[in-house]
Amino acid sequence: MATMTQEQVHTFLDEPYVGHLVTLRPSGSPHVAPIWYEYRDGRFLIWTSRETRKVKNILGDGRAALSIATDSEPYKYVTVEGTASVSETDVKATGISIASRYQGRERGTAFIAEHFKEGVSVVLSLVPDNLVAWTDEA
Repeated sequence: MATMTQEQVHTFLDEPYVGHLVTLRPSGSPHVAPIWYEYRDGRFLIWTSRETRKVKNILGDGRAALSIATDSEPYKYVTVEGTASVSETDVKATGISIASRYQGRERGTAFIAEHFKEGVSVVLSLVPDNLVAWTDEA
């Protein structure tokens, strides 16, 4: 395996792979959740509900990790460790942008219209302190 170039990392993160976000419970034990994400301006954005365990965990301890990987050859992955925060800014627009990556514009917009709740929906922002990216490709 080889380290990805910056260009390969950005190309990989533009693909709609499901990520796995790890946050810390109040007890310190890990909690992992599959997520949709968008990588923008050097941070990972995740649209979710304030009522989820991952948000509750981040409000208590912002340390988080994210793993994104292919499930077939050539194998590639990006892992991130960093600090996450909760935002109520541009929540609906960010949700539409993220959902559209995974379901296309029409279905993504419909998904957010169905699940968006004012004051409940939030955006998680994960700023990487450490990013590791590997690929099988030469």
